[in-house]
Amino acid sequence: MTRTRRRRVPRILQRRAARRPGNGDPGYPADPVGTTVALLLLVLLLGASLGGSAPAFASVRAETAADDAPAPSTVVSLTFDDGNDDQVDAARVLTSHGLKGTFFVSSGLIAEEPGPGDALPTRMTLAQLRDLEAAGHEIGGHTVNHADLAEMDAEEAQRQVCNDRSKLVELGFDATDFAYPFGEASLNLERIVEGCGYNSARGLGDIKSPEVPRVTYTCRNCPVAETIAPADPFRTRAPNQVENTWTLADLQSAVTEAETTGGWLQLTFHHVDDSGNTLSVRPSVFEDFVAWLAARSALGTEVRTVREVIGGPEQATMDYPPKPRSGNLVRNHGLETPGHLDALPACWQGVGWGENHPSFTMVEDARTGDAAARLDLADYVGGDAKLLPVMDLGTCSPPVEAGRAYDLGAWYRSTGETQFEIYVRDEDGAWRHWTSSPPYLPTEEWLHATFTTPPVPDGVDGLSFGLNLREAGTLVTDDYSQEVDITWDEFVSRTVGATLAQVRRTFSAPADSLASLYNLAPLNNLASSW
Repeated sequence: MTRTRRRRVPRILQRRAARRPGNGDPGYPADPVGTTVALLLLVLLLGASLGGSAPAFASVRAETAADDAPAPSTVVSLTFDDGNDDQVDAARVLTSHGLKGTFFVSSGLIAEEPGPGDALPTRMTLAQLRDLEAAGHEIGGHTVNHADLAEMDAEEAQRQVCNDRSKLVELGFDATDFAYPFGEASLNLERIVEGCGYNSARGLGDIKSPEVPRVTYTCRNCPVAETIAPADPFRTRAPNQVENTWTLADLQSAVTEAETTGGWLQLTFHHVDDSGNTLSVRPSVFEDFVAWLAARSALGTEVRTVREVIGGPEQATMDYPPKPRSGNLVRNHGLETPGHLDALPACWQGVGWGENHPSFTMVEDARTGDAAARLDLADYVGGDAKLLPVMDLGTCSPPVEAGRAYDLGAWYRSTGETQFEIYVRDEDGAWRHWTSSPPYLPTEEWLHATFTTPPVPDGVDGLSFGLNLREAGTLVTDDYSQEVDITWDEFVSRTVGATLAQVRRTFSAPADSLASLYNLAPLNNLASSW
């Protein structure tokens, strides 16, 4: 479910103009004679520049600065986002040159250990991450499942950030630093990250980036390095992420420009492979760059992890479980509340796979209320498409309890067969397909599709479901429901309990009225004490 997209143009920090010294300021001579002498010298210098001596002056000034001024101290951090498995080889390259990196991972996307005959995972396993930390590399947080925090409410963002750190610490990692997925940050998100116990958070695009193809926003007027220590540790500045259009010269240029002022340069990698992925750099380019960078230590440029730059103690963790619900567990079940970012209703998302072209729109021809969802599927070759409750950590996705079954329902009209596709979330926040219902026939009139799930597996605490299309055509849906399936024993127990309570109230009412006349204990109280 990970998406890759262009980052939004970040806020450009305006440089504060230097205050011009006035009378009485330390920048002016205290005596008028000194002022006169300074003005005469200025006139002589201006005259010399008009006579053609400016190049000689500039040359002398440059030589003086090079000879007298100490070389600026520059720190480079090599950071890696998303926990992709090709980063394991990148870590080996770093280790071979005595360097350490910072790896920002999503706890809900850590790969399962492959069994015999299983395909190798595309993300790092827990064992690989532990090997990285044992080798001296840093493991940081990146939300539970690479969530775009800017597109969700504060409650869900808090769960994504805090629960991710809690899980990483539970797994044994010293997760003290964070990276915003997609580089998106805001003042509210900064406060959330700080409240979750992190010591820093990295953004993207607020440091000058090399002029490379496809990147139109290089922030030419931005500084070439972040300050040490950063003015805002919860939005530390960095260039754009490294993409496959960056050459070895581009990587080197980012470092040498940072060396002109000194400070902190964070370079962000996603893939180190020959796949040609937009967010990849070739292994040969990466290894040449690391070898070149390691040799810069003789010039005062050091490579450090983010933790080594930021410092600070490991803080307490905190979890934010979803709030309990009752009745119909589906949020916005009638699709009436619009979403704030796109055409789909709040708490709903369009999902598909395979070779086809789905289109989701809202229509007024609803079963109840003013809105229903329409799916048009075109150019169908394979796969399917469906509308689902957002697969998040609990703000939208309905909660479930392991061992219980649930009654699902949705009203639909369809030109082709449809069926429920059901996904579950485990306790670590990872989602997977669970099961499907039998198919339901096409219909021109509204028809109620219902399905009772099998008992929910152990370790599962969330569910998302929806009706799909598996052929070219149209599907309109409305009025979804998910309720706990009551077993026969629970039904009998509740029915008998309610009946006995009603009988007791019926027969005890006259006796209680009589008892109140003589200040006696009510019959209900006596019965409860038996």
